[in-house]
Formats: sequence, C-alpha cells, structure tokens
Amino acid sequence: MHIVIAGAGQVGYHIAKQLSEEKKNVVLIEKDAEKSSFASENLDCIVINGEVTNVDILTEAGCDKADMFIAVTNSDEINIISCLIANSKFNIPKKIARLRNIEYIKPFNLSENIGIDFIINPETEASKSIINAVNFGASSDVIIFEDIDVQMRGIYVGKDSVLLNKTIIEIKKQINKDFVISGIKRENGELVIPNGFTKVKEGDYIYIVAKKKVIEEILESIGKIKIKVKDIAIFGGSRIGMMAAKGLKGKRRNIKIIEKDYEKCKEISKECQHAVIIQGDASDAGIFSEENIGNFDVVITVTDNEEINLLSALYAKNLGAKRSIALIDKPNYIAMASKLDIDAVISPKISAVSSILKFIRKGNIVGLYSIFGGDAEAIELSIPDESNLANKTIRNINLPENSLIVAINRNSENMIPNGNFVLKSSDRIVIFAKKEDIPSIEKMI
Repeated sequence: MHIVIAGAGQVGYHIAKQLSEEKKNVVLIEKDAEKSSFASENLDCIVINGEVTNVDILTEAGCDKADMFIAVTNSDEINIISCLIANSKFNIPKKIARLRNIEYIKPFNLSENIGIDFIINPETEASKSIINAVNFGASSDVIIFEDIDVQMRGIYVGKDSVLLNKTIIEIKKQINKDFVISGIKRENGELVIPNGFTKVKEGDYIYIVAKKKVIEEILESIGKIKIKVKDIAIFGGSRIGMMAAKGLKGKRRNIKIIEKDYEKCKEISKECQHAVIIQGDASDAGIFSEENIGNFDVVITVTDNEEINLLSALYAKNLGAKRSIALIDKPNYIAMASKLDIDAVISPKISAVSSILKFIRKGNIVGLYSIFGGDAEAIELSIPDESNLANKTIRNINLPENSLIVAINRNSENMIPNGNFVLKSSDRIVIFAKKEDIPSIEKMI
C-alpha cells in the first residue's frame, strides 16, 4: 500500500511512524524545513520538503500510484485544497482530512464535492474522551468498545499499590474476578504483553479489561473508588473545553468554566448557558483559592498550554479535588502525568491517530484504539464467515507472540476468554497487540 501524508506535525509524524513500521510504503510531505529534517532523520520513510498543494511535489511523492492520501497539516484550508487536488488531478481512491473548524463541514458535502472520504476532528475526539472519562468516575483512562460491553482501563502502579510485586496469577487469585491484564508499560518504556508469570512492578502502567460492573469492583478493590460526579471545573475555554461542557451538562451537575481571555468568556457564556463562566488564569494560584477548586469532584485542564494543564491538574488534586483530567500531547508529559496522581490524560493527537488508523484498517474492523503512545493497539473486529479463525480454539490460531484476544461478544453475551475458547464466525472480538504484530494480524483477519 502506497500512502502519501501531507503534514509532519504531531499527527502526521505519528501516523507516518506507525504505518512505516508496518512496512507500508509511506511518503511524508512537509513545507517546514526543520520539521522535514527531523522527520527524515527519525522515520523510515521518504520525506519531501515542499508545499502539499504543489502538483509537482505531489507527483514527486507518487500520488499517481497512491492508494491513500492523508492531509493533516495545521491548516484546514490546505487540507481541503490538497484533498481536492489528490481527487481531481491524481484520482487517489481514499482521502482523509483533518479539519479543526467543524463549520467547514456544514455548508456542503465534502465527500461528494471534493472527494474527502473521511474527516477527523481532533477536538471532537478529545472531548468525547473527556466525557467518557468523567461519566465513568474519572478514576482512570477509559476505552469503551463499540459492540462489546467490556471496558479497558489504564492504571498506574505506585509504591503503595496492592498489585505491587505480584504475578498475574497471584493478582487474579487475589481479586478473584473475570478479567485480563492486557498490557504493561514499564517505567523504562518497555511494553510487555504479560503471561501468568509476569510480575507487576512499581512504576508500571497497566491496562485491565473486564465487564463494566466487574471493572468497577476491581478498581474499588485496589483503591480506585468510583465517585458520583456533581461539581466540575474546566480550565480553558477552547473548543475542547466547550464541547466537553456541553456533553457533560445535565445529571444535576454544576459546571464552571475558567478562561483567562475576557472576549472568549463572553463567547463561551453564549455557547454554554448552563455553565458558570469565570475570567481567570489557570497559572494563577489565587483563582484556585477564590473558586474553591479543592472542593470540586473533577477538575479538567484543557488550556492551550500543556505545561499549565499538567501543573494545574496536579495542583487541584493537592488542594483536595477528587479527580483531575489533563489535556496533554507530548509523550514525556503523558508518561509523567500518570505518575503524578493525575487520574486521566487526554491526547487529541492519539485520539486523532486512532480514528485515522481505524479508517485505514476498515474491513471487518469495528473499532481501533491506539495505546501507550502508539506502541500497541486494541482492535475490535467481527470474524467473517470465511475466516480461518472460525471453529478454532484461541490457543490453536497462532496469534503473534505479543498479542492477546482479551474479550469476545457472541449473541449479545460478553466473555473474557481463555486459551480453550472456540471462536465462531460472527463473533466480535478485541485483540490487544504490539504495533510490530499488526501486519500479521491484518493478514490473519
């Protein structure tokens, strides 16, 4: 598969890295010389320094033979124009565009008029993740699957954790529930797909998969008690902040939005009439005291400054806020946040990448979720009638070593399987796998 990516920002770089590591033929176009040079030095793909709307540059990138064009520059207009050229000049079969301004989508059908097959809006994806996290008590990172009523929750293992220095077998005996620990990210960055003898260490970040009711019981048993969320403070009046506030209204919730820009405060007050709008700066400790932030159930930090998001979420917890959620994209900050008592981290980049990869995979794939900064994926799929997976036990289907089937839905019944479970056609399954095993799994399914 030949894929041309326009834009080497965080999303474009991450997509190019993921796809090139899967041995797909990737060409990345970036007009900024510094970004282009960085991508060229760090990615195993062709990088071209030039304008993505230049026909000669697109020709050099091999658009005449491309299977897919992905426009993820920082400009909505350039993304639309480059997709228009990819469609009209090169007739590329599939076009993906990242559009931040959803107003572009409303006036006309982009798919019919320009040929864009899939539109990704990072702000919308991030706000959905925030809403999901809050609705489930903001006790951990939450992944909710499309057609399987199980959840995947991310948990940091600190020095006081009841899971510390225990093997998976010992943990399962201790908790005595039906669940799977699907992946472990070590403090040194190593990703482990565990077996029963894998020992959980201090600093590990683990993902647990179980039915909704069971996972709440598991979290409570290890000290992550679900809370009833009533009072919510949102620092930052960005689109993400406003969309989250709208999605969280109701359920007798009190929502307060704190934004430093006065003109933006007036705009927010019109959009979010159900919320209290306060002019204030998340970097000012005084506003935390004045607004009694320590008494809130959940504090969400979504300013345009990642450092402030990290620090203000941590400060809110230190003042007594029950839960905190921070909007962060930088990988080192994401790793840092999980160790600093911040309950959930939302990354627009990772949310956007997951949506794009889901579209690229398509076929029988229902959902796809990028995990651990792209080092692993949770893939939700349906087993077709002609699949060679049907009528085989899990232990006999030769899954790649670093992958697990962690959940199955059959006839509306949800199950956490073991190696003796026999798969059948039309089963909905969730596979957790390291990125290097994705091509093998794609072939298999």
